[in-house]
Amino acid sequence: MPAHKLLFYPDDPDYRPATPETLLARLQDIGLAGDEFDIQGETRYLAGEHFLHLITFLGCSPAIEFEPPSDPDAREPAAITGSFCHISLSLTGNHPAFRGGGDVPPPRCPSCRKPVSGWQQAVDTWRKAPASDAWSCMRCSYTGHIHELDFRRHGGFAHTFIDIWGIHPSEAVPVDALFASLAGFSGTGWNYMYVKE
Repeated sequence: MPAHKLLFYPDDPDYRPATPETLLARLQDIGLAGDEFDIQGETRYLAGEHFLHLITFLGCSPAIEFEPPSDPDAREPAAITGSFCHISLSLTGNHPAFRGGGDVPPPRCPSCRKPVSGWQQAVDTWRKAPASDAWSCMRCSYTGHIHELDFRRHGGFAHTFIDIWGIHPSEAVPVDALFASLAGFSGTGWNYMYVKE
């Protein structure tokens, strides 16, 4: 069953931390990530002590669960479906990856701001040959890189993703201080999106 997530990713799609441990240590230092736990051989993290200071929940009374089930047999299914809020780190291989939720609306051209038709084919072509990331707008002839497409919080390209499990679209947003801390650590700005995967 797909899980709702809020993803953080660097503006520079080629950014990778020196080691995953250094980025995770930073997330724990600022209080976004807390204690670790394992699910299917993958290390994940409970929400840290400053999580609610670094991520703002929208609406009058969001119902967010932060504690995993006390029953060990229920913990794994709850983590896999994002039934409680927790954090994981996703790193890609040699090339950045595209991640986007189920029904991704057409992205916009960074120049003319018009919706880009045929974007799925462009992403598929890029996946087959990631070194060839040039892209041209059919409407205004702007030429740039495919990662410049504006998916408006529905998709993005990166080597490094911070997954916040259990957050529905537009339910929460990161505060400026969180991204300032990540930018100071990584040397690049950060962005966010919502997915269901």
